[in-house]
Amino acid sequence: MIAFLIETAPEIHEMLAWWIVPLRILSNSIAGVFVAWAETAFADSNPPTRWRWAGFVAMLPLAAVATLSGSAVAWNATHAATLILVIFETARVLAGRKADLVEGRRRVRIVFACGIGLVILGTTVLDAAGVRWLPELSAVLGLSVVAVLIRLRTLVPEPALQPAPSAPTTLAMPVTAEMGPEERQLAERLRQAMEHERAYRDMDLSVDRLAEQLGAPAYRLRRLINQRLGHRNFTEFVNQYRMKEARAALSDPAQARVPVLTIALDAGWGSIGPFNRAFKAQAGETPTEFRRRALADFAIGHPLPDSARADATFDKTATST
Repeated sequence: MIAFLIETAPEIHEMLAWWIVPLRILSNSIAGVFVAWAETAFADSNPPTRWRWAGFVAMLPLAAVATLSGSAVAWNATHAATLILVIFETARVLAGRKADLVEGRRRVRIVFACGIGLVILGTTVLDAAGVRWLPELSAVLGLSVVAVLIRLRTLVPEPALQPAPSAPTTLAMPVTAEMGPEERQLAERLRQAMEHERAYRDMDLSVDRLAEQLGAPAYRLRRLINQRLGHRNFTEFVNQYRMKEARAALSDPAQARVPVLTIALDAGWGSIGPFNRAFKAQAGETPTEFRRRALADFAIGHPLPDSARADATFDKTATST
């Protein structure tokens, strides 16, 4: 943003001095930084995925070619790539709000998308339209970004995050003095819904939908799962139950001929792709490899214990709010 404010200043915007070139390249690669920032701030993976910088790496050569050549085609390609990246990432940030269990971060998603995202989109559209940059416009945009950053800092101070317990195999709610009667009742209804009624088998299950089934406000359910169970994302919370059922089915000799797709669908996944990715990320092997190993152990007289079948390889650790 600093590079943008400098290179769009009056009398500088039309220059192509050597010291302007790197600033202009950085300024026009801002969409890649936006993506990396969003994926770092809102992703629950620890450490954040490496691919979050892919957009920035892709934008640099585009911006460099446009800056050095001055070609209209290159500039149009740069502007188009910027718009695509920002719109796509803004949509991801807002869509992720649905499964986000951290209340403060849910609010920040809106501030982030509507503040930073719209500023980048606005400046890109104006630049593509050939609008001459005025000192007042640059000042307003700069102050807008500063205001958004201050707001982000207010909403999300540096948290002292503590690791939550490893993903539980059951919803054993810790009963503490801080839990009131209503929260304890909600915890018990949640345990019943997930362990006995198998609500996780609903492919379209969401916080709002589950809260409606439990007869509780959605914000109370989010707070319970986040602050008491240590999960930051609703999808990951639900997937732990789906994963447990899938592991049990894959290691069951009686279901050796049941297709992996059928097992995934029965456990609540909507398709085989997300199931395979989630299984390998959490278990370190594909469902087929896990089944082959589990059934081989059973065949030689060393069946996997229940705990090993269901949870031994479930090594993904959530973090508390």
